Formats: sequence, C-alpha cells, structure tokens
Amino acid sequence: MIPTSGLFDQSVMSALLEHDPVVQHYRAFFALLDWSLVDDFQAQRSPRGRPAYPQSAYLKAFLIRQCEGFMYTSQLHRFLLKHPLLVIELGFHLVLDPSAPYGFDIQQTLPCRYWFTQKLRFLDRSLLQALLHATVAALQQEIAGLDLFSYQCASTCQGKIDQ
Repeated sequence: MIPTSGLFDQSVMSALLEHDPVVQHYRAFFALLDWSLVDDFQAQRSPRGRPAYPQSAYLKAFLIRQCEGFMYTSQLHRFLLKHPLLVIELGFHLVLDPSAPYGFDIQQTLPCRYWFTQKLRFLDRSLLQALLHATVAALQQEIAGLDLFSYQCASTCQGKIDQ
C-alpha cells in the first residue's frame, strides 16, 4: 500500500519508492530470495486475534540487520526510522497519518524496539534456513558450477543464523 500525505500524493510516493537508493538496493536483494515458502508458512498460521505483521517483514528486517552489520536491534530500529520508504517496502502494516510527510506515522508503524528484539530473537530459524536453502537450490539449477559457492554461502549464512 502506498500512502498519501499532505506533502506527497500517491504518484509522487511511487516515484520516491522507485528512486530511493536504499529501497532499490534492498528490493533487488529481496528479489533474489524465494518468498513463497514464507507466504506458505504465514498462510498456515492461525488467524486468531489482531492481524500480525507479515512474517516476511520481520525476516526482511533481520536480513537488513545482517547486511548492515548491526549487532543490536536498536541499531536496526534507528536505521528503519531514518528510512521510512524502506519500511513501506518491508511490508509492515502502515499506521496512516495524512499529516505526516510520507502519509504514515513511522513511530506507530514500526514495532517498539523491545518487541522488535523479541520477535527477532524468537524468529523461526528453520523458516529462515528454508528460505536461504530454497534460494541456493534455485540458483544451483540456474547457474552451472555453483555448487562450491552455494556450499560456502550456506555455511556462512548458517553461522549468521545460529548467532
């Protein structure tokens, strides 16, 4: 969903999303991963209570934390507060506020630092591993001779996941 604000209409917001270098970098990175596993996992979850943030939003945030080299979730949280367009791209449920510059309240949209820490701490590691392994397997089918690279990549990613 692309919000509307008093400052930017939806066409301008779309253009900003298309041209923001941080959004473009992570959009290209996330496009390399097979998110169908995450969608299937999310569909199997119980729909009780208030709708939760999509699991993919937390997984993407975790991957950003790894890519940016952040040790602490508070660093990730501050980074996302500085990049509201990236928050839209991640898929968090936006708390609309037409008076805000980007049409949503970034503070209310992002989980608080404590909840973020808890969610990332108890993130389903098997789901993240399956996401990475499925992506490596798809790459192996597409690119001949990728076996050594994929082994090294999977080993490196496994070490990061277990931390």
